[in-house]
Amino acid sequence: MCFHNSLTATVAEVEKRFEATSEVKQADFQPVYHGNGFDYPTWPVITTQAPKTLQLFRWGLVPRWVKTKEEAEEIRANTLNAKVETLAQKPSFKYALRESQRCLVPSSGFFEWQTVGKQKYPYHIRLRNQPLFAMAGIWESWHNPDFADDVWNTFSIITTEANPMMARIHNTKQRMPLLLLPGSESLWLQSDLDSSALKEIARPLDDSLMESFTIGRLISNRKTDSNVPEVSKPHLYPELSQQQLSLF
Repeated sequence: MCFHNSLTATVAEVEKRFEATSEVKQADFQPVYHGNGFDYPTWPVITTQAPKTLQLFRWGLVPRWVKTKEEAEEIRANTLNAKVETLAQKPSFKYALRESQRCLVPSSGFFEWQTVGKQKYPYHIRLRNQPLFAMAGIWESWHNPDFADDVWNTFSIITTEANPMMARIHNTKQRMPLLLLPGSESLWLQSDLDSSALKEIARPLDDSLMESFTIGRLISNRKTDSNVPEVSKPHLYPELSQQQLSLF
């Protein structure tokens, strides 16, 4: 799955990369070195409905049919990710899919853990020669019935089956975020995207376009702030084989 993401770029850099005009002020968004989905952070997204506008939504989708704030806060822990294979069947996502509420989620790299015996080793994963790229997302607006002006714009990151590199790293779940190349970003945002095009986009990205390396355990330390540049610093673990330590 994908619960840990990064966006180490300024608003201006994200605007330039995605050719979007921002509603986001730099003061409202600082570079994210480690964003933990379970903190439900705000994140810049670009939607099908506003493909040239950068907006701030909150990670953790709240479906439109949720009735109370308490239920909204509870359900978002289960909607940080959405499997592309079951979007049309899951009640949390099928309405957003039907109304083409798709989005791009900008990223500079994400994090995953490899399990070896009883130990877990964190990795930083990114695209080669692309300091900024997009993950596929789906979004919803939830209106708090108790307060007319309380509207939550939220999103989920779409996941797909792992490519060979990610299957070696995320070797327990063997999933990965649905990563989009520039040519497929505009296709993902099309309002009339049909099922055959969706199936084509849903394929995992070729791992030759990606790279990964092990990092230190700062990312797993709950007592220390991990939202710092050092979180993605390469770190070698002697107990791992040379193959596991090298860039894929």
